[in-house]
Amino acid sequence: MTTGEGWTCLWEAKAILGESTLWDARDGCVYFVDIDAPSVNWLDLASGDRGSWTPKWISAIALREKGGFVASCEDGFAHIDPKRQIYAPFAQPIPDPGVARLNDGVTDRKGRYWSGSCDISQWNDSTTAEDKESSLKDFDKRSTGELYRLDAGGKIETIERNIVTANGPAFSPDGRTAYVNDSMPLVTWAYDMADNGSLSNRRDFLKFVPEDGYPDGMAVDVEGCIWMAFYESWVLRRFAPDATLVEERKLPVRRGLRPSFGGENYDRLFLITGSAGYSSEKWVEEPLAGGLFEILAPSASGLPIVAFPG
Repeated sequence: MTTGEGWTCLWEAKAILGESTLWDARDGCVYFVDIDAPSVNWLDLASGDRGSWTPKWISAIALREKGGFVASCEDGFAHIDPKRQIYAPFAQPIPDPGVARLNDGVTDRKGRYWSGSCDISQWNDSTTAEDKESSLKDFDKRSTGELYRLDAGGKIETIERNIVTANGPAFSPDGRTAYVNDSMPLVTWAYDMADNGSLSNRRDFLKFVPEDGYPDGMAVDVEGCIWMAFYESWVLRRFAPDATLVEERKLPVRRGLRPSFGGENYDRLFLITGSAGYSSEKWVEEPLAGGLFEILAPSASGLPIVAFPG
């Protein structure tokens, strides 16, 4: 392990497009996926043992009550179990998988699974910060992404449309507010959330400029603050429920992708990162790019994960 000021690199995984950091109390492992080097990966925090499994590409996983995970993947939604090597797709929510693919995903406070999609051409054309900034004008052509909610009984609803790159969502401790990032337009939306999972009253919660980095994955702590990773920024930021920036953690890598709380008391904060398109010069500058990190001594603990009941 390599340790710096406020962080430890638990695994120099060199993930290309790491996503979906997830703590699983059932086996004491931290999981993450790599979309561009298709794999589900895990680290046993007690023993240090590591594992990896490659089915097809998987972009997000969430705990499933019946064992294993519910996942967003190449074939839509699936039930998977990496250690038993089970991959069982059951529904494709995307109307045209040729123009959009699933991206981030997470369960809410009632265990419903939420996953967004992103425009394929936008993603393929914008690996670096320069690529992304040059494509900011093309949103009218690149807003093929959507946000989906999967209920326990298997019902899928399209909750939001016209998204470029959906990341998150994240949910307030009381489950009454949902936060969704559209990374490319550099915006975080907040919604009112009803008990039945419907969203209303969308408003801009945060807006950024390219110099801030591109808002990516999120995690909410017990104080209702949102820990947000940024692609191309070198920082992990913590925002209060009123959108005030209350904390900024410097990282040794520029591409933070998904933070997640875990550990026995959910008082440990983990973060997977990325390295897509890195040149030899970039690797010299960022030898820990694509690593799995622990952010030391977070200001507040996280919330227990609610498993998907379906």
